[in-house]
Amino acid sequence: MAKGTIYRAAPGAAQAEPWILASTAGLTRVLGVLADDKTRTLWVCQNSTGGRDGTPVAGQTALRSFDLTSGAAKGTYPFPPNSGVCNDIALSADGTAYVSESFRGRVHRLKPGATALEVWASDEQLNVIDGLAFLADGSLYVNTFDTGRLFRIPVKPDGSAGPIVPIETSLPLVRPDGLRSAGPRTLIQAEQQGRVAELTISGDRAEVRVVQDGLTRASGVTVVGNTALVLVELTRAVVVPYPLAPAGAQNPPAPATVQTNAEQEVLNLSKTKWRWMADRNVDSLAALFDDQAIFVHMGGSWGTDRELEIIRSGGIHYKHAEIFETSVRFIGTTAIVLNRIRLDAVVGGNEVTNPFLVTEVYVQQNGKWKLGSLSFTRLLTQ
Repeated sequence: MAKGTIYRAAPGAAQAEPWILASTAGLTRVLGVLADDKTRTLWVCQNSTGGRDGTPVAGQTALRSFDLTSGAAKGTYPFPPNSGVCNDIALSADGTAYVSESFRGRVHRLKPGATALEVWASDEQLNVIDGLAFLADGSLYVNTFDTGRLFRIPVKPDGSAGPIVPIETSLPLVRPDGLRSAGPRTLIQAEQQGRVAELTISGDRAEVRVVQDGLTRASGVTVVGNTALVLVELTRAVVVPYPLAPAGAQNPPAPATVQTNAEQEVLNLSKTKWRWMADRNVDSLAALFDDQAIFVHMGGSWGTDRELEIIRSGGIHYKHAEIFETSVRFIGTTAIVLNRIRLDAVVGGNEVTNPFLVTEVYVQQNGKWKLGSLSFTRLLTQ
């Protein structure tokens, strides 16, 4: 964090590697980061350092953006003079970025195409605002690190902030930090007291359910497949099973631990595949697709060579797949993945959006997963 370098872990990797170097990108004291697959953008909260006891100030406090594929810098959006701390980022459905400013109680907004931040909401009770996330109701939910509170800020039809609404919680929140959406009415939150919790919103109340405790200084969380990645001790990420098993369910036997690791690996690979397809990364896809794979589309079915050529030429450009539900089932060394998605694509030069249930079949060969089939079934509703 203090050094500013951003690390990235490849699917299935046991260790993250330096990616965007502080020395080349001019990053200082990075806090919140948010990856937006739709626009292929990594949003980053950067903060200046120094300024105390005569130490020189280094860097600036700003929202920054980087290309999610290459890591190249895209934009820098400075905070106002004498600002607090750029802490975290959330994106609304229209792509507007909202940024929390701790120790000033403000939320800044950056509309798509804008060149500067604007103060969107400000209130004393938000003084040490920290995490923020949108839910399906279109409202922004924020927590406060010092007072352990949760608030809802509605977005008015004209885009301005509505009245700030306190949310009652069924359990106390202690030093709440990173906050992400995990469903239409569900948030997942890291708390530096040492736990990750699920918050289900109903009106002005949140039912709090502990996902896992005993996590030293848990400060960030994000959901990947059937797991939550939790930043602990500000230095490493741990994998926590999520969603939780239903109340009263038996703990799985020991062999299920192996299956859980396999599930994570396959689901991460499936998600990465959508990014490769959006980026038209034919080399990576060629290594993933089995030579005998079958691809079933609305307009027909064909093999690997034709699928790769269609992607390479732009005959079908898989611009963005928004994943709503995902699951995996194993039969021996075969994994079957089901994804319910909304796919934005360009087909024959025409932009189209369709809801699909996508079936992916992976076969393990020589310790690696190869895709053997990819089938699109169009759904009648979103």
